[in-house]
Amino acid sequence: MYQKSWSVLKRKQKIERKEGEFMGNKKCHVFTPTHIVNKMLDEVGYTENLYGKSFLENSCGDGQILCEAVKRYIEDCKKCGVDNANITKGLEKDFFAIEYDKENFENCKKKLDIIAKSVGIENVKWNIVNTDFLALEIKQQFDFIVGNPPYVSYADIDVENRKYIRDKFESCKKGKFDYCYPFIELSLKYLNSNGKMAYLIPTNIFKNVFAKDLRSMLLDKVKKILDYTTEKIFKNVLTSSSIIVCESDNRSNTICYFDVSNKKSIDIYKEYLGNKWIFDDKSDERKIPFSEYFLAATSVATLLNEAFVIKKFEKKENFVLVDNVLIENGAVKPAASPRGLSRGIRELIIFPYEYSNGKLVRFQTKAIYEKYPGAMNYLEKFREKLNLRNSDQSSQWFEYGRSQALDNLNQRKLLMSFIVTNKVNVYEIDENTIPYSGIYIIPKSNLDLSIAKDILESEEFFDYIKKIGIHVSGTSLRITANDIKNFDISKWRI
Repeated sequence: MYQKSWSVLKRKQKIERKEGEFMGNKKCHVFTPTHIVNKMLDEVGYTENLYGKSFLENSCGDGQILCEAVKRYIEDCKKCGVDNANITKGLEKDFFAIEYDKENFENCKKKLDIIAKSVGIENVKWNIVNTDFLALEIKQQFDFIVGNPPYVSYADIDVENRKYIRDKFESCKKGKFDYCYPFIELSLKYLNSNGKMAYLIPTNIFKNVFAKDLRSMLLDKVKKILDYTTEKIFKNVLTSSSIIVCESDNRSNTICYFDVSNKKSIDIYKEYLGNKWIFDDKSDERKIPFSEYFLAATSVATLLNEAFVIKKFEKKENFVLVDNVLIENGAVKPAASPRGLSRGIRELIIFPYEYSNGKLVRFQTKAIYEKYPGAMNYLEKFREKLNLRNSDQSSQWFEYGRSQALDNLNQRKLLMSFIVTNKVNVYEIDENTIPYSGIYIIPKSNLDLSIAKDILESEEFFDYIKKIGIHVSGTSLRITANDIKNFDISKWRI
């Protein structure tokens, strides 16, 4: 039914040596509540005429989903008059499951034995393997695939396994993928021509920039989404979840979206879903994006704030005293971050550039040493770290790692955080202040910034954030500059 390549075997051995760091990490072991299990099985129609229908669960844990499926299978077989001998053959032939964790693997088999024994069936040779689903090449496709893939973030995947996944799976070629992405991609591959799949997935898949390719893979096959964002499915887990239902032969041009908490159902036309999937019934209306009138962009990225951002300093006539080093006033500017502004903190930033006639001017090494010897003396303390940054190729060691934002900063601007909790806070900063964190906003025409501020602090924008933002903790949502750019401002009739 399946095979392993030599390279895959070597990978698996390396994963096992890191148990407790990656796949053995207990954050993978969050099991699916029974009512969610039953909902997924119902949604794919795993209810009747089950004998001879193949079923895959590719991360079965200790059997929450698999055990319920087996119970349904046996009960349906009994109703259809299938005897125990043939039920046994069916259990061995129709079910295939995978579990990486050895303890869960053994517990799952024990639970299945108890279920079978309760109806007089013994000695079932369960087709369950103790390995990593991503390390298998299964020579079969399935009628049903139901599961809850491991929730492991990119940060918790070691470098070697990141490379393996990035090389093998199209959904993971770009950016910071989660471990569930390849599980979903591979499951779609293993659906037969009439196959149906129900997966419990992190809701951020619909919005995460790095899940764009995965969404493209899902789009044709998605039939229904049940959104549990505002319901807490798992205790002590911050990730919000949704059930996604897919069918291989799905020909519908719409997705049925169901908000579980509000018991609201709408049909979303697939063609109107953009880079991020926003589920509302206004997707086909003419919109005017925020970006038509305002620029929203990520603040400057020094890639080493400890070298450039100054939090403790003393004013000394033409200098600023920092760690016993006198830095020239001309080499520093006021700095701003949403966090600092919310707390009334005064900050400075070393600014190794100049503006001349509104244009950014970059220094040659000799020139900046001559003009600002104190500032360069201070930066020299960080030179080794500065050289280790993954900077733009054109950046010199004493410059910021990313310089794309600098051309627009010598004007009044707005600043807001990537993280929004309860309300949107927008700050006005002057032309001389350099934002080093958050998203800054400037006008593209002669429009006053107050208009942008009114829009961003409106109830409409906050409602939009609640739809498109990615939950990070509690009520906090993470947004991007692109989210702001795409906000519909047609209501304001600018």
